[in-house]
Amino acid sequence: MTPPSAPALRFRRSELREHGRLSPGALALLDDCAQPAEFVETLVARQFADDAVHALALLLPHRQCVWWACLSVRLIPDIGKRELEDAAVLAAEKWVQSQAPNEAEAAGRAAKKCDKGKAAAWAAQAAHWSGPSLAPRGQPEVPPSPFLAGVATRSALTLLGLDPAFGKPVALAQWLPIGLALMAGENGKEAQGQVKESLA
Repeated sequence: MTPPSAPALRFRRSELREHGRLSPGALALLDDCAQPAEFVETLVARQFADDAVHALALLLPHRQCVWWACLSVRLIPDIGKRELEDAAVLAAEKWVQSQAPNEAEAAGRAAKKCDKGKAAAWAAQAAHWSGPSLAPRGQPEVPPSPFLAGVATRSALTLLGLDPAFGKPVALAQWLPIGLALMAGENGKEAQGQVKESLA
């Protein structure tokens, strides 16, 4: 079987410094790593798991970044019973499948209807910020800053750990295996299943 092809990661050191919310210890490792995957692997090896989540959210291409948020939020046990949150994740998933501008716009609308204190809202926001413009259709394009989708995914993963449906707070590092699988070129489903088992 052909091994999965890893996606090209976005490696902007200035973005990581300014928007990555990395700890001083993680920042100290940044300049020593020539490649983005090496940086993430070093963070994991040095047990900077939260920093690895923060960094990977900005390093993954937008499609994988949004998909990470979607796969993780789908682990909420009762997500299917939450109409607005379920709709928000579905909108983000549709963007992942098509990456079409209209799906990014739809995700933005779904995010607005959702409680911003919920992870699903930020999964949809990540999809919206992955689109070509922040402005409504028909208006001059306002391209979103490239790091915004990663910031939204980080917010989704952070809030996800506080969801009461899990019964107790879930550490940010719990969602890392899904992101690492996506970084390796996998679809993340197997990692999602493993995380689900660990949450049981």
